[in-house]
Amino acid sequence: MRIYLPLLAQDRPALREGRALIDLEPGRAAWAVTSEASADRPGQDEEDLEYEALQEAVHVAFTAAERSERVLVIAADAPDDVIDAATEEGGAFGIRMRERRSARIASFHVTEQDAATAEADDTDPALLWFDAGEGQDALVFLETGTSS
Repeated sequence: MRIYLPLLAQDRPALREGRALIDLEPGRAAWAVTSEASADRPGQDEEDLEYEALQEAVHVAFTAAERSERVLVIAADAPDDVIDAATEEGGAFGIRMRERRSARIASFHVTEQDAATAEADDTDPALLWFDAGEGQDALVFLETGTSS
């Protein structure tokens, strides 16, 4: 299952070192298109659902960011059997990791705007896409995009 993870401090070494896998702790929040989320939206395109799950992860990441910061969300593939169903606080696509497991990194998504600019804008934040092997580049863009 494709999951979306707002960047945490413990994820940074994996990105800097260009690892293919990211370690996920039990209880870690993530966002994904579960069978429940799909069933609640009959007829909606799978790509649209993935976009919505990614955007929910971005919005949650902004709530934890400083107003002058951009945010980064990791897209990764995790086995379905280690994921607990959606949680109320996670919105329609919120999930939690049931057990410690590694997930294969698929890509990185960094917002073009900082948190303050995104809050003032009523559209979904624009995201820059970085390939799975470009974690270090995504971090550099994230860190150089922070205004003082």
